[in-house]
Amino acid sequence: MISKILTNAERLISDAEFMHAGKRSRSAATLIVIALEQLGAFVEALTKETYPDAEVYMGIFGDRANAHARRQDALAGHVMNYAFGAFHNRTMGKRYAIEFKDKSPEDFTAWLLRKQPFHFTDDEQADQRSCPDIKAAHVLMHFVRTNVLKDLREYGLYEHNARTFTEKEIEQTIELAARVRAMLEKSWVIPEPFKLVGVNMPEGMTFDLDGKRLM
Repeated sequence: MISKILTNAERLISDAEFMHAGKRSRSAATLIVIALEQLGAFVEALTKETYPDAEVYMGIFGDRANAHARRQDALAGHVMNYAFGAFHNRTMGKRYAIEFKDKSPEDFTAWLLRKQPFHFTDDEQADQRSCPDIKAAHVLMHFVRTNVLKDLREYGLYEHNARTFTEKEIEQTIELAARVRAMLEKSWVIPEPFKLVGVNMPEGMTFDLDGKRLM
């Protein structure tokens, strides 16, 4: 069942690419949003299969979110978790390799625990800002939180809309969906969603991003 959800998302991405190339960009707009939501449905199903008691949603749309919104929420949080987690692992892996280049290695997990708290250097922060997966995660989160995906889907469905999109914007969303699909190929699921200031972080809690404290 889960694999069928992913296969369906891949078909929709391919169909959106085909329609956009054929100058049917508005129809492609609706298809690519549905494709992203199918990727969100995949995240929902895989997370629950792996962790039956998992909290899947960040709560971006509150308690009355419909199925479209919940799937967008699940996908945005999952992709952000993966993008930052994968970057952190790569960065710490490089540090570990350098530290133990000429001596017997320590257990990696024990070494990580000993190195807490983690603070990225200026060069590592620059690498983070230029990371393609993190950039894609930020764009996806922005599209979800500002209702771009909802508006884009409706732009393709209905004749009269408050917001319109250019062919280039639709093409960029198709490219984003393809990158997100590639990220899901490598990602892992966790039993709780990404924590974001203003969405699902308890009042008074701070979030350390690149050494900066945000309320």
